[in-house]
Amino acid sequence: MFVVRTRLHNSTIHGIGVFADEPIQKGQLVWQFDPRVDILIPLEEKTNFPPAMQDYLSMLTYIEESSGRKMMVLCADNAKHVNHSDDPNLLDTPDGSQEYAARDIAVGQELTCNYFVSDLEAVSKLNPIKSQGAE
Repeated sequence: MFVVRTRLHNSTIHGIGVFADEPIQKGQLVWQFDPRVDILIPLEEKTNFPPAMQDYLSMLTYIEESSGRKMMVLCADNAKHVNHSDDPNLLDTPDGSQEYAARDIAVGQELTCNYFVSDLEAVSKLNPIKSQGAE
């Protein structure tokens, strides 16, 4: 869940993005996994959902490994709309449980992360975006 104020807006990167709604200082905690808000779903359970929900999960979750199992992480707040950047302004901790600001982030600036650090399925998720000309 975000621990800073954010808002959703159209993104020049892709679709909808998350934007800072307050100034964020370099090194500040921006997001942390919180099981009261964020949901872990075993990846093998994805096919047990109706096709429409499978599509939703494919688009708005990221995949991580936890205790030897691939898990979908579904954030219940705006975090599910964070877009990828090769030069992100959010950096993951090694265990993926938190994200900190890589540099100062102004109000109105889009928050980004590097999918290749946080998502085991980054390649398949970014290929359709890159083919549309977005980065």
